[in-house]
This record gives sequence, structure tokens and C-alpha cells, in this order.
Amino acid sequence: MIEKINPQKILIIGAGLAGICVARRLHENHFDFKIIDQGLNESSRVAAGVINPLVFRRTTKSWRIDKFLPVAVDFYDKLSSSWGNKYYEPIPIRRAFSHLQEKETWLERQNWADYSPYMKPIEQEDSDFAGVKNTFGTGVVLQSAYIHTAEFLSDAKKWLQENNHLIEKTFKFDELNPSNGTFDGEQYDAIIFCEGYHGIKNPFFNYLPLEATKGEILTVESTEIKSTELLNRKCFILPVGKNQFKVGATYTWRSPNTDLTNEAKDLLLGQANALVDAKIKIVDHQAGVRPTVLDRRPLIGTHPIYSKLKIFNGLGAKGYLMAPLLSQEFVASLKNISILDKEVDIERYKKRFIQE
Repeated sequence: MIEKINPQKILIIGAGLAGICVARRLHENHFDFKIIDQGLNESSRVAAGVINPLVFRRTTKSWRIDKFLPVAVDFYDKLSSSWGNKYYEPIPIRRAFSHLQEKETWLERQNWADYSPYMKPIEQEDSDFAGVKNTFGTGVVLQSAYIHTAEFLSDAKKWLQENNHLIEKTFKFDELNPSNGTFDGEQYDAIIFCEGYHGIKNPFFNYLPLEATKGEILTVESTEIKSTELLNRKCFILPVGKNQFKVGATYTWRSPNTDLTNEAKDLLLGQANALVDAKIKIVDHQAGVRPTVLDRRPLIGTHPIYSKLKIFNGLGAKGYLMAPLLSQEFVASLKNISILDKEVDIERYKKRFIQE
């Protein structure tokens, strides 16, 4: 029989999406916790927060979508009730097919029992849809959404401050004793690193294959884009109100900076113009750095030597979908109620630690 252990004092490093979700799960389980943050959550704030049940490249379901989606909806809805703002915004995604084979795959899978909840059966109006430059027709994704990321992060910070959970300072590793979990004179039962791409420089977890992937995104204005759906092919065009749209996003591997580039701007404009026939005016241009992993699975678990050091990172582009369930499972593992999914557990990289 597994002994249930409830660590009472927790320190979280980083108040981006990962840290906030872990904090909420600790709050739900009555943990005493603090979260330290230096206010550099570019990726979490800049992200469009799109919730897409499908992977368009091969017309497959997103990993664990049947479990991730209902937990995410419940998580954001409960926060809306608690904090007073709406964060989860349902919106259909209209995919403009890139080639005939993609359309044929959609037609085949739209009737499969495990795919049909996420795929609207193609009708003639989808084939003839005039809202995009359309050669092969379109398909509509069901149960898709986006998160109001800026409001979510602002309200989360306010909640942390009002409940005396937030320490606004830079975390310094020379103030940490990994053996007994002491930081800045305080001893903790667990210290959880939710640093995003800054985790690359973490001396305790730098054996993990965490990478910095910059993404640039545009906010544009147009009175000629009529769609109330998220449009997708090579880029996405997300309506956010008042004739404004988010256009994104680029992927620049191993680029740990938020410099804005003309190359990314021109690429996104070109992709948008290839998708819709409309005059577009750029209103804003932003960049963030995603914490990504080569095998496209998050990095969650306990340090191989220092049992008080934990990591919850590498959420990548689908973080707003995955974080609610993964944080729930992570906190359950802290209490020894359950074990982590093998696909996210950093135990899978133990050989790398031994070799280094």
C-alpha cells in the first residue's frame, strides 16, 4: 500500500502558464505554497492560446485530447467563476485543405467514432466556402477554442498577490540548498521549477532536452475578413473583435530571444495573403519563446538525486490545452496518490543524466 504524503510547504519557480496551473492545483489540495517570479512570461502572454483537437499535418487527433479537453474546459470555467472574467472562448476552426489527399483523409475520418466529436461532416458549403482562397475545400473543427491569455495571466497575478503567494524577485541558484530544499533561508518540502525556456540554464535539469523556440505573432486589422471562425492553412487568422485578428505563428528553433524580425513579419503576411483575399493593416507585432522538447512531450518529474527538486516544464505550443490536466496529475503524484504518465516523466531521460 502506498503511503500518502502531503508536502506542506512548496516553492514554485516561475509564474507563467505552467506555474499558475501548478499553483491552482496546490491551492485546491490545501498546500502552503509560494511562487517566485521576475515578470518575464513572454511566451504565456504572447501566445494566442488556441485549443485545437486536431493535428492538421496528418489529420490526426491531438495527443490525449479526449482527456485534456474536458479538464481544460472545467479548469478555465471554474477560474472564470472565481476571478470574474471569461478565459475560455469557443470558436470553430476552419481548415482550408492544402491538397486533395488532406480532404480525402478528412472525409474518411469524419465518420470514425473517435474522430467525429471533433470533425464537422463536410457539406457543399464547406467545399464552396468563399471566405478563404479555396482550391480543395475546407473542413470545420468542433470543440475548438482559444484562451484570453492576457486576461488570464493578469487575473492570476492579482490572485497570487491578494493571497500573499507571490514573491516578485529573481531566483538565484546560489541561494538554494538542493539537499534539504532550503532557499533564501526558508526550507521547503518541494521546489518546483516552472521556468519556461529559462530552464535551459537550470544547473540541476540542464541534462534534459529543453529547447527555446521563438514564435512571432501579428495583430492585424481588416474590414474585409468576414469570418467569425479561426481560419487555418500554413498560418492561423484568429478573430479577436473590433475587426482585429491574430496572425501566427512562426517557429524559430534554438532562438532564446524576443527580437522582432522583418523576416517573420513578411512570412506571416505572405501566409495570411495566401489564405484570404483582404487588405490587412498591422497593428502590433510580438514575440515569445516557447519551451519545447524534441519528443514533443512535456518534462515533468523529480530530480534523479535531489528528491525535493521537481520540474514542470516543456509544455510547448499546446500548453493551454495540456497544463490543466498535467498539473492535476503532477500534484496527485506529489501526494503519492498516483504516478506520472510515462510519456511526460523525466525518468525517460535518466540515461542522459548518468552519461553527463
